[in-house]
Amino acid sequence: MPSLDSFNIEKFKAKFGDGAKGSLFYFQPQWPGGVETSLSPEDVVYLVKTATIPNTAIEEATVAWQGFDYKYATKHTYADLAVTFYVDLEAKCRMLFENWSNLIHDPLTNVWATTSEYMADQKLQMVGYQGQTIMEFTMHHAWPKEIGTIAMDYSTNEYITFDVTFSYLYHTLSFNETGGAVNI
Repeated sequence: MPSLDSFNIEKFKAKFGDGAKGSLFYFQPQWPGGVETSLSPEDVVYLVKTATIPNTAIEEATVAWQGFDYKYATKHTYADLAVTFYVDLEAKCRMLFENWSNLIHDPLTNVWATTSEYMADQKLQMVGYQGQTIMEFTMHHAWPKEIGTIAMDYSTNEYITFDVTFSYLYHTLSFNETGGAVNI
């Protein structure tokens, strides 16, 4: 291990560069074919406020072996994808997610869609300073598990937002853009 005396800030800055910024990301939601849309996916890009790259974990199992607990890896688990959207003036973005939710299960008719009818891959990209893709996460077979509340408050003048929590089967990671061009 190098000593603190050998630490060189210029060397560190040269290796780190400018670093990735949390504000440089791109999320363009994709809807399955049966969702009635009044906004294009390109329009909704401008209503995205935040997105969180989900974590993945490998679960463990424990077996007793010669008086010790022997731990070993079992399966991957994937956390949900959380995205916050601004509410547009006509609340069309919110209606898109409500329509998607009603496609999954229509509360009036009690009709359920098949998984192939309501799942759609979602891509979340970290981008660099020139708009190039640094990392792209593809959440496979995603659907809106929860459409969050919209807080109304007379004492604020802030834009209102709502969260959408996507559940999905698994995600893949690419260090190149695999589709859905980023136009910054």
